[in-house]
Amino acid sequence: MSLCYGIEIKQVSKKHPAAAAQIVRKTAELANVFDRSGEIIIVKTMEEALALKAYYGTQNYFEELHPLYSPEFFQPTDRFWDYGFRSASQHFYLFEDTVLSFTINGGTSQEISMALFQLDEHLIGTEQRDHSSKYFVDKEEKELIEKYASAYNIAITVQS
Repeated sequence: MSLCYGIEIKQVSKKHPAAAAQIVRKTAELANVFDRSGEIIIVKTMEEALALKAYYGTQNYFEELHPLYSPEFFQPTDRFWDYGFRSASQHFYLFEDTVLSFTINGGTSQEISMALFQLDEHLIGTEQRDHSSKYFVDKEEKELIEKYASAYNIAITVQS
């Protein structure tokens, strides 16, 4: 999972193709855009995000800057769409300020299975990597997740 940045802009009017072309040109000069989703332009570094924010601000197009998690090998649940989006290139992104992740690193297989069954309704998605899983939940549910871990006698490591 990596951190990247989404810059949300107002929709560029199709009535002004020259202005749209200028924005596309200037965006390419300022940053290496590696993905997008509608009006969200996604870049890898904070420096690029800040450069685009400044430019879009001067043009009155800037809406919001979103730190995003970009998990690999991600399996979303039905709750995912309240916490992230799928981009034009079919990658999943999670809004960093709304989610936290945790891993399970202790407990018997039965305890882990029972805990995951209980946690299922709270999961936003799971990232599978190197024979381990990282689970994503709403940031506001941290205490609840820790209580489930304690109740089912499993060890978790929370990354916020």
